[in-house]
Amino acid sequence: MRSRRKDIRNRKAYFFFLLFTALCVFFCGCAQTEREREKIKVSIVDSLFFTASVPAGEVEPGGDFRTRLTLRAGYEFASCDYPDYTAEETDGGTELTLNDVVRPSRVTIECRKDTGRDTVDIHLNCTVLYDFNGGTDKERAEKRAVDYSLTEHLRPNTINGADIERPGYVLTGWNTRADGEGEHIGLGSRVTVADGGRVTLYAEWEKSIDESVLLYKEVADGEVALTGYRGEGDVQPFVIPSEIDGRKVVEISGSFTTNMPCVTLSGETLVLPNTIRRVRGNSFLHSSFSELCFSDNIEEIDERAFPYNIRTFRINAFAEPRFQAVNNSTIFADNMDRLILNADKKKLIFFSGCSFAYGVNSDAVNDVYGDEYVVFNMGMNGDINAAFQMEIIIRYMGAGDVFVHAPEEMSASQLMFNYFVNNIMFIMVEGNYDLIAVPDFSDNGGVLRAFFEYTELRDQMEPCGYEEGRYEDFNIYGDYIYERPYDEETENERDVTYSDNAYCYAPELLTESGAEKLAGYYDAIRDKGGRVCLSYAPVNSSARAEGEIEKKGLEFAEKFESMFSAYGYEVISDVEDYMFPGRYFYDSDYHLNDLGASLRTERLLADLRAAGI
Repeated sequence: MRSRRKDIRNRKAYFFFLLFTALCVFFCGCAQTEREREKIKVSIVDSLFFTASVPAGEVEPGGDFRTRLTLRAGYEFASCDYPDYTAEETDGGTELTLNDVVRPSRVTIECRKDTGRDTVDIHLNCTVLYDFNGGTDKERAEKRAVDYSLTEHLRPNTINGADIERPGYVLTGWNTRADGEGEHIGLGSRVTVADGGRVTLYAEWEKSIDESVLLYKEVADGEVALTGYRGEGDVQPFVIPSEIDGRKVVEISGSFTTNMPCVTLSGETLVLPNTIRRVRGNSFLHSSFSELCFSDNIEEIDERAFPYNIRTFRINAFAEPRFQAVNNSTIFADNMDRLILNADKKKLIFFSGCSFAYGVNSDAVNDVYGDEYVVFNMGMNGDINAAFQMEIIIRYMGAGDVFVHAPEEMSASQLMFNYFVNNIMFIMVEGNYDLIAVPDFSDNGGVLRAFFEYTELRDQMEPCGYEEGRYEDFNIYGDYIYERPYDEETENERDVTYSDNAYCYAPELLTESGAEKLAGYYDAIRDKGGRVCLSYAPVNSSARAEGEIEKKGLEFAEKFESMFSAYGYEVISDVEDYMFPGRYFYDSDYHLNDLGASLRTERLLADLRAAGI
């Protein structure tokens, strides 16, 4: 009996123990649940412009929520819609703190284009002493010092010497040596002078043909046209005088080389003084000139004046510039200035048409490669003769340089399908005509026509100064920096064509002759110790329906890669990586907006790293 009572007592004790334990667990659980309920949830709204190290979390009431924002290349933190926050810029990101959190929050962060590094800060102060080297100006002075203070260009333009004379000679340029054996600089073209430095330039004179062997006729009061030549045929250079018997020589008539005793002129260089206004058809029919030197105030040179294409054009500036302040194409000369000044350094050069001008963030490239390479964006315009641009660029390349070419898929010029030239080519070099003397134009007969289309357009413009420039629209690398915003709220609505379905891939422009010519330029880079990497320009995959962009793109890529692998050049990119939906484009199916340029840059950097760059 006792044993049973004892057992009952034990079971009661055990029951109370379990009840006590359960109550303890219950109240502890309630306390813990209460504490969990007291924590406040915070989240960051997803965005294409950044990634958050802590996209969501919980904090104690009155606590701070912290996250690190890693922003996409080309963007910076602008603001967020939380009322009390601090944002501290650090290397590669932004430390964001939401202060004193007291209620659940879903926070939207606004980013904006980072323009801080786009600023071009040029302060060039230098002096050029012009030694007239046997000539004098109208004040009978033999020298002139000119001080320059530039904020738009890295190199100053020389004076054009229009008021400098030397009887019996024609002024053809400036030279760093008095004997003419130094560096030639065209009249009005640019010279390299260090900031705070001083350089002496000497007038270059060429002796003109003696007037006794020239036939001429008066065409106006005080002006004559040359009608015939009776001298030796091997004169080099062949220099037309600026005046005869005190009268200006303004024209070369079509009969100038007709019935010459020497039969033909075998000299290589023809020099026309700045007094010449017209060169008539057939005037130099019996000649073999391959180099032509003239001034940009000339009014007409008939394309039929010469029997062969001119190889080299040397243009001296006489007229005032017109495009420096208003036309974006003039940035080419500024990009070239920077290339010239860095000719002895390793360079990473991006070349194409405007798909690179609008389509790469060079600051991001510089962050990765700036310790080893000087970065250049040489993309300008896919409709401009690419051969002319490449010959100029290659001249200033050297060992260790990397040339990234992403030819635009519908650009006949970029793919060397043709070598058409137009007036824009001359606008590009208005700030430095010496650049036009670099290319070989032997295979192009349209240069003079393009030049006079340029002068016709130029004459409709207001004069400006060489000191003006276009850095309000471009950064120092050559990127177009005018804001092209991406709108996340309407992104789906923007997956459309911006070029009326006209832009696509054009594999038919890939020809054996074009590939051979392009590979020749690549060979020139390789021969200098540089490396060529081929990639693809961006194309709007929303431009055409039913997968046509993808189909034509794969066809283009197969042909492109096959053609250039035969010459030993690798394509480092996958064409599909550079097909972007319409939301990433701006005003055409090949101009990326700011976010599109950032995405393209990320992919290009990955390709370069994978290629061992």
